[in-house]
Amino acid sequence: MKTIAAPFFRPTLGKLLLLLAATPLLAVAGDIQAWLMINTGNPALPETIMSTDVLEKSGLARGNWKVSGVGVMQGDPVAGSAQLFRMFHPLPKGGVVRMLAVSQEEADARTKVGYVTEGALGYVSVKAGPGLVPVIRFSKEGKFLWVISSDDQAWATKNGWTREKVAFWLWPDTYR
Repeated sequence: MKTIAAPFFRPTLGKLLLLLAATPLLAVAGDIQAWLMINTGNPALPETIMSTDVLEKSGLARGNWKVSGVGVMQGDPVAGSAQLFRMFHPLPKGGVVRMLAVSQEEADARTKVGYVTEGALGYVSVKAGPGLVPVIRFSKEGKFLWVISSDDQAWATKNGWTREKVAFWLWPDTYR
């Protein structure tokens, strides 16, 4: 049976390569999927990481890490947003203290006291709004945790962490 198809729809290697080259541009058009990961394997020193890389998230999940929550960051600034920086501070006896800084100014201040910036992840909302996902910051003995799920909030409280505030908000996950 013969079909009449537009010439563009006939598969060729060149068209396939063009499609593959354009696909990443579609993914970064405006929003960035983000996973807040938590590792409670060592209750004395739990950690959180905000990841925008599916391979990193998958690698962490194979260890003691689990997803506390999912949301979306913006690739460009929007009204009521600030850039989120992922940082860490090396400990003298090994390990690190992790930090999420919610502005260039906060990242600069943390750098002055020994934190290392891993990079800017995207833009998060600094104002509450309908449907936004709150990321809650907890503290204990100079360390910080960020969590989303109510189960992780309950775990943090039960283990002596103090709820400080909503540090920032993510937009709802549009990738589900």
